[in-house]
Amino acid sequence: MADQKLIEYIQSSLAKGISENEIYKELINTGWTINVIKEGFNAIQRVEDKEHTQQKTIRIIAIFGAILIGAGIFSFIAANWQGLGRVEKIAILILAMLGFYAGGWFLKEKKHYDKTGNALIFLGSLVYGASIFLIAQMFHVRENWPDGFILWMIGAVAVGFALELYPVFYLAIVVGFVAVISQPVCLFFAIEEGINDCFIGTSVFLLLAATAITFISGWIIRKRITPKMEQF
Repeated sequence: MADQKLIEYIQSSLAKGISENEIYKELINTGWTINVIKEGFNAIQRVEDKEHTQQKTIRIIAIFGAILIGAGIFSFIAANWQGLGRVEKIAILILAMLGFYAGGWFLKEKKHYDKTGNALIFLGSLVYGASIFLIAQMFHVRENWPDGFILWMIGAVAVGFALELYPVFYLAIVVGFVAVISQPVCLFFAIEEGINDCFIGTSVFLLLAATAITFISGWIIRKRITPKMEQF
């Protein structure tokens, strides 16, 4: 087992930005053996790995918790949905979305409950996507469901960049991928059924936008990813 004083010294040196090679040289000069120093570094790595595993577990629990909360809320709303008017329905959707976004931002930025706040923001993005389809259904918007996924993706990308929330980027890319794959199929059937050119042109534009945003977002995320963005 590594010496605790040695571990504390290595941790302190690493925190100051001193490289491992310099730490090795300094400790060897003070009488420590290479094997003992190596064991000290390994002990620190084991602690970091354990903390990373715990953080990852908490992130997964937070995501599933957010999804379950959202499912419960929508189940309650769905049970009473038919008895509500359009104004009440839209108000519920908007207030739910803004409530999750505002609550998540407050917990994340003001109270520093990052994981809980991020989970609420993620849930807000799910509510935003569901709202697009529910409002389209209420107003009998002509059916071309991939367009809804594209609008959902654009909103998620905006939230992801604004708050640097990595899981929302994942959500945006998954939603965008669904739109990119399904849009050509819907366009094919639209053309076969003789849908007007304006409708087809709009869908083609959204398809191109979805493709561009999906790949550009993925590239930017890969370039800009930081430890802060990885934390959920």
